[in-house]
Amino acid sequence: MTARGTTTMPHLKRALHHIATTAGTTRKYFPPEAQQQLHHAVHAGESSHRGEIRVVIEASLPVGHAWAGVTPRERARFLFGALEVWNTADKTGVLLYINLADHAVELLADRGIDASVGPATWRELCDELAQGLRQDLSVRPVLATVARIHGLLATHFPSDGGPNPNELDDRPVFL
Repeated sequence: MTARGTTTMPHLKRALHHIATTAGTTRKYFPPEAQQQLHHAVHAGESSHRGEIRVVIEASLPVGHAWAGVTPRERARFLFGALEVWNTADKTGVLLYINLADHAVELLADRGIDASVGPATWRELCDELAQGLRQDLSVRPVLATVARIHGLLATHFPSDGGPNPNELDDRPVFL
């Protein structure tokens, strides 16, 4: 029993599931060709707007995090900061985080784009991607979501023909 009066079994089950979901799982569903497709999609789409997209696909949380009950949202917040998605001129960074072990999708947007796109839209994108990955655990649903994020950024922060530096790395991160 924990101090809150619950057993540790859910934590143990989750931790074991995270141990069993390895980097090999990520390589199976997102091989090098898929990783290159994601890189190209992020890079090419950013020419139409002043935003930046980072994609992180994590096989599993570190076992201590899984045991401690760290949520996918908390992990995404940590990565948003660690990858400096917040560090763009127009505050238009967007993190798309996928955790394979938890079957979780999180989208975090910096305050510039978040002020223009409501939480219901972000939630809808997350739900659609989660559903897409349940049906087809591959790069295809992720590419579709990246395209939709590009569309939102192009609507609210279109490229104005001026300098549009690439402020964040376009390569997807696989953990």
